[in-house]
Amino acid sequence: MNIPPKEPLCTVEELRNICFFPTGAQEFPMEDCDEVFPGIFLGNGASASNFNELRKNNIGYVLNAAHGTDEHLNMIEPVSEKDYTAAGIRFLGIPAIDCMGYPLHQHFDEATAFIREALQAGKGVLVHCKQGISRSAALVLAYLVVEAGMSLQEATRVVRQRREILPNEGFLLQLCNLYEQINARVL
Repeated sequence: MNIPPKEPLCTVEELRNICFFPTGAQEFPMEDCDEVFPGIFLGNGASASNFNELRKNNIGYVLNAAHGTDEHLNMIEPVSEKDYTAAGIRFLGIPAIDCMGYPLHQHFDEATAFIREALQAGKGVLVHCKQGISRSAALVLAYLVVEAGMSLQEATRVVRQRREILPNEGFLLQLCNLYEQINARVL
């Protein structure tokens, strides 16, 4: 008996289409930082060093998804962990590279736990990378799928309504795999 293959719950192409503007083009965010879900801010490198905005938005946690000093790999360290600590802000640095082959999935659990901790503490959390559209966006999407129980498509729409994002295709595929794994456990 031949069992037809199951349709995937989501595809990279579907997610890319959600991220693109109706014109089929990708645009960059207008702001350094946007609140994409209550208490979760998605931003670029500049947003991470704007302590006035961090205070104004009650941000007590910062997750740098491009943590490092190698500019050729688009790594950034706009503020040191020591300076965040002095300001009463918890910090997590993830040295992710924005390339399709980078195994970002190895950081999903750690990033999700960090975001959860911030929200449970009643604080906002800034998740950023260099531009705030790929690495950091993928980590926020993972959180929304794992913790908020959203479908990956719904999570992408929610974030995309508030900020221009486009995780690279490798990250989108890893998110699709995460979503498939979560739903395999449920069934």
